[in-house]
Amino acid sequence: MKPLETLARSLGLGEECKQGAELLSRRRLLFGGSLLAALASKTQAAPRPSTTTRLLVNRLTMGWTEAEQLLADTLGYHGYLEYHLNHTAIDDSAVNQMLAPYNYLTYMPFQLMDLPAWRATNQLVEGTLLRAIHSKRQLYARMVEFWTDHFNIDINKHKNPWIKLVDDRDVIRANALGTFPALLSASMHSASMSVYLDNFTSVAGNPNENYARELLELHTLGVHGGYIQQDVVEVARCLTGWGVWEGIGDQLKWTFRYDPIKHDDGPKVVLGQQIPAGGGINDGLTVLNILANHPSTAQFISRKLCARFWAEDPSQTLVDAVAATYIATGGDIKSMLRTLFTTLDPATAGPKYKRPFHLFVSALRATGGVFQGDPISGGSALRAELALNGHESFHWAPPDGYPDRFDFWVGSLLPRWNFAASVTAGSIQGTTIDVDAFLGSASTAQQIADRIDQAMFGGQMPTAEKDAIVNYLLPDLPPLSRKREALALAISSPAFQWY
Repeated sequence: MKPLETLARSLGLGEECKQGAELLSRRRLLFGGSLLAALASKTQAAPRPSTTTRLLVNRLTMGWTEAEQLLADTLGYHGYLEYHLNHTAIDDSAVNQMLAPYNYLTYMPFQLMDLPAWRATNQLVEGTLLRAIHSKRQLYARMVEFWTDHFNIDINKHKNPWIKLVDDRDVIRANALGTFPALLSASMHSASMSVYLDNFTSVAGNPNENYARELLELHTLGVHGGYIQQDVVEVARCLTGWGVWEGIGDQLKWTFRYDPIKHDDGPKVVLGQQIPAGGGINDGLTVLNILANHPSTAQFISRKLCARFWAEDPSQTLVDAVAATYIATGGDIKSMLRTLFTTLDPATAGPKYKRPFHLFVSALRATGGVFQGDPISGGSALRAELALNGHESFHWAPPDGYPDRFDFWVGSLLPRWNFAASVTAGSIQGTTIDVDAFLGSASTAQQIADRIDQAMFGGQMPTAEKDAIVNYLLPDLPPLSRKREALALAISSPAFQWY
């Protein structure tokens, strides 16, 4: 019996797994109700951290590891939090060395435009994977992912196969642990964002409302943040003339440009605040200040942070505490995270379901897997696996970013299981897990299961799931092929889908 069939039977699904496979579509597998119910029942069964530091490792990193847990236990809860908040002090020279072949990540737009689009895009996607797996600055990696979703840009639109690389570097990564107003300002001045949401076409007398609407709804106030359609119109007028240099001088090409000739210089009213005529570029800067300092922005950003790092439906008490810190510090992101993780008892944090990117990365981190990437050609096999799972970085078309909800991802079980089987079998080229090195001296079914439990679950693997792996490995001594399949079962297990 194959590993995935074993897992299905351990969940009591029998032949239903095979029937479900026939429903695999381009992005998701739509399962029958009983299979969904089987997984949903695991929501409350997700392993609860036995220590507060374990919860912190789960939430601050892209995947729990024994080494990170040891570091957290050594530094203590608050010490470990401060360690990751002070990300620039963490030596990341090893991953920087791995990134050396990804030279396009340092280019300016005029240099990138001479490249085939697929080559530029691939270095960004592959570089993001490499950093998530191997970087020591794990909280920073998580915040880059968070803000990439928040200020989502589809890399396939217009010039973004090239200029999204610059946005990732100079907007998201440069400000991921800075202040929200600085991050918002960088995004508002981003040529990549201007192109994605069409603001570069917005001119006096014919303002394009696309960016203005998403700026209010998705980037700052939130859909219930107190604005009306007229505010969208007025913000769009304020941002006319905010665009990009097109074909004028190599050094400036596809960078931000304010064109006063295209700007509507009449008087405006945004959220009840008068903006006098003749303000020029300051109209947009006034909008920036209004939005960055608005209490609805503090609430909206704080709720999203709490939903990502604490629980899918966080308590209003926690959201209010983080929002109060936003207001008191001028949107300092590190201060908000500090409040988020020190306000409530960590035992109250709800289990979070891993999105495919998180699952892949956490599996490789826990098992000591290595991702080499493919900076030269069209993309690695691991990138292709993420595409099959519907979670390839920078490829979400709508402006709201990849969902962070259990109900969105729960129907995609079979692609996850296929990844687990492929990566442990060594069939994902460029991505390797040395199963023998990972298991060490463990040779019997019980020893192997104990090693998997300790290295991947910190000794908290549910008994039923661990017993299923032991039984699958019997009789002793299992061959390498069976060890690989047992590891695939562990990655596919219900408990490993949560953090």
